Amino acid sequence: MTLSVALASGKGGVSKSTLARALGVSYAKSDWTVLGADLDIGQATMANWMRRRIANNIEPVFDVQSFGAPSLVKKKIESGSWDMVVLDCAAFASKSTIEIAHMVDLMVIPTRFSLDDLESTVHTANSLVQAGVPIKKLAIAFSAVAENAQDYEDAKAYIGQTPYFMIDGYIPQKPALSKTQDLGRSIIECAYVAPRERADHVVQGIIDRLEKLTN
Repeated sequence: MTLSVALASGKGGVSKSTLARALGVSYAKSDWTVLGADLDIGQATMANWMRRRIANNIEPVFDVQSFGAPSLVKKKIESGSWDMVVLDCAAFASKSTIEIAHMVDLMVIPTRFSLDDLESTVHTANSLVQAGVPIKKLAIAFSAVAENAQDYEDAKAYIGQTPYFMIDGYIPQKPALSKTQDLGRSIIECAYVAPRERADHVVQGIIDRLEKLTN
């Protein structure tokens, strides 16, 4: 059986691609066959990152393909050719986001700590539920954030008032993590321990949530 997880949001720049890459690497390191589905064919962020990874001889690598429509990815999932499909969704694509949320096992919505970002995240989640997506399929993850303990507590309190599952921890916005990806590595392969451990914790939280939903 093929498992699937999508990264989506109503805003750009909230690290959807960052998390998609890290999840793909995590599963590939565990010897799963992985397909990274890049749905932003204009930016091709995930596909370009994989080219850097291959050029720098970084292992493991996994299959990354660009898709112009969710229906094409659905066929790949249904084919059973991969153990895991990770979908890196385009920003602002509300109609396709709904379609994707219905077909995957877990939809992760990354957000930063600001009220603007939190409100947008909850609005996106509410829109998906109104479109018939089960609440349990949605999870909110804090990523690309300023490393501030009080902001984290405030953000948790805000999301805690909603019915949505929160992934524990947060991934800080650190130059070390950005430079790691510039080389074709994922954030869980960062040479610096502290940001890598933050990233590991969040990525493992997503993996654990998916496992709970599919077992």
